[in-house]
Amino acid sequence: MTSRNTQADQLAELRQKIDQFSEIRDWGKYHTPKNLSMALSVEASELMEIFQWQDGAEGFAALADSKKEAVAHEVADVFIYLMRFCSVTGIDPLQAVEAKLKLNDAKYPASVVKGKSEKYSDY
Repeated sequence: MTSRNTQADQLAELRQKIDQFSEIRDWGKYHTPKNLSMALSVEASELMEIFQWQDGAEGFAALADSKKEAVAHEVADVFIYLMRFCSVTGIDPLQAVEAKLKLNDAKYPASVVKGKSEKYSDY
């Protein structure tokens, strides 16, 4: 079995654990695409809040251990809601990423955008 299949299997297993966590608590009735997308946004905002008011030059390594742990918890929350969203909508996250990378490769050819931050419509 290749490393990629192992990672896909691990992701599927983790997604199943997340779904089970929800099912045991009877939260499925609340896990609509609307509610999950909103929860995902809230958790992403909580991740951003940790870095609020920093000048942006600080690296992750410079954070206090308690802040690093808070970042890890928020990353987990974002990931959990994303995986739950994928389960509810039937989206395969690995296939979605592969397809989006192909689209982005066409929109942002390295020969044109390397070292630039402009949006694809600006070049």
